[in-house]
Amino acid sequence: MSAEVRDDEKVDRWVAHHPPADIISPAEFEQFVADVLGAGGTDLANYTVQTHEVISGADGDFDFDATIRFSHLGMDYLTIVEAKRHKNPIKRELVQILHSKAQSVGAHKAVMIATAPFQRGAIEFAKAHGIALVLVSEGRFTFETRAAEPRSVMSRQEAQERYGLPTFVGVGIGPGGDGGGTMFTTFDTNDCQRIQGVLFNVETDES
Repeated sequence: MSAEVRDDEKVDRWVAHHPPADIISPAEFEQFVADVLGAGGTDLANYTVQTHEVISGADGDFDFDATIRFSHLGMDYLTIVEAKRHKNPIKRELVQILHSKAQSVGAHKAVMIATAPFQRGAIEFAKAHGIALVLVSEGRFTFETRAAEPRSVMSRQEAQERYGLPTFVGVGIGPGGDGGGTMFTTFDTNDCQRIQGVLFNVETDES
């Protein structure tokens, strides 16, 4: 007999509209995360990204996949990042642990970037506590066709050659404008301002 799945353990129905990357190697995932974090530094002063930084907190020492520091509007910010190359959906507990680590080290923001979809409970917890969630998807999944007959999803090569779509894209998940909904923001590694909005909730003026 199979156990009943709790409502907060289900993959959010809107997340299902943004499939995770079909196949992504450890090297590709690491490079995508590095490119996203690097692009977020546009027009932010003293912007630095450090991988596998160990920070001492109130509850012990924590080795973060990446940390980001920058200055904005006269304040110095610390963002901690965890990258999850998982196959199974991301549970609320993983986001709760990240939140606890952020509180322990005094981080201003926490970000989780994952190759697996987020469960409903994980999204609701993240929205309530200001944690940025990013699902790694693919450019070809963002292409919509209005053809009368349904067609199969195009290959990565076709997406790149015919439409110039990037192989991988990020889907930022956060609170909607009405305060109660959920907003999904798709970006590639060239969308500097969107990345800043998703990761840091800051906006800068690009020339």
